[in-house]
Amino acid sequence: MKKAHAFRSSASGKALLVGIAGLCCAFSAQAGGGVAPGVVRTQVPVGYDDLNLANPAGARTLYSRLKSAAEQACGSRPSGRDLQEHLNYQSCYDSALDKAVRKVNNGQLQALHRNSADTSAG
Repeated sequence: MKKAHAFRSSASGKALLVGIAGLCCAFSAQAGGGVAPGVVRTQVPVGYDDLNLANPAGARTLYSRLKSAAEQACGSRPSGRDLQEHLNYQSCYDSALDKAVRKVNNGQLQALHRNSADTSAG
């Protein structure tokens, strides 16, 4: 199942919608086609107006919220032995989290995300 990711920020810039649309080819959105008929879009709001992102604890809290939202948006982690299901889930999760971190555009959050990726890759 191919998944395209949708991210929107509020006017205040203090909330994100992290989400995915299943069965939608990435190039159809680029061509202006939007989401294909019958596609279910999952979006998970992530608020952070209560956090001070200049503080490392605030960035860690937001990162935790973004990881939870990516998990929710991509569905439950596959429990079976189907490798393709695991790869699809991991791709969705990684992409959703990467895009959300970029969207917030905060140095501390980006460093936390880079460090997390470096530790999980090794």
